[in-house]
Amino acid sequence: MFLKGASFETCKKAAERKRVKMLNQKVYFYIGQSMSWSSAQNYCREHYLDLAMIENQEENTRAGSAAPSSLLTWIGLYREPWTWSDQSHSTFRNNNPAGLTNPGGGHCVLENTDDHLWDNQDCSVKNRFICQQGDGSVQVPHRTRALLCDCLFCLAQFPG
Repeated sequence: MFLKGASFETCKKAAERKRVKMLNQKVYFYIGQSMSWSSAQNYCREHYLDLAMIENQEENTRAGSAAPSSLLTWIGLYREPWTWSDQSHSTFRNNNPAGLTNPGGGHCVLENTDDHLWDNQDCSVKNRFICQQGDGSVQVPHRTRALLCDCLFCLAQFPG
């Protein structure tokens, strides 16, 4: 049971322990399971909206901050010319100083969660990844949603 004086913010913080980050209407979800880029894309499309599609530096920082530090995580950018997972053209880049060099056929892009710089890698390599939900109707994963509902029910029954 939550302590007397708990607030909606307390509930929200508890629910966000799943490392959910919001920015405008986009919500970024870190997925700790390693998959190839295409498997990660399929997972994100099945459970959220798509792999993270990042349009500016603020979104880049927030998306990368959804994951623990010192990780390389798939985002939704791939191929040359660089295109987002939804087939939209990518105008924002946050490449490492060497740029997206495409060595050895690395046609998919990773974000380094420490410095938020991007690098490319072979799409078949398994990495953790960041999904996004961003159409204004955010779907929170079931366990997180249940925690938030339990917390809000508790607040309604036992107001501060």
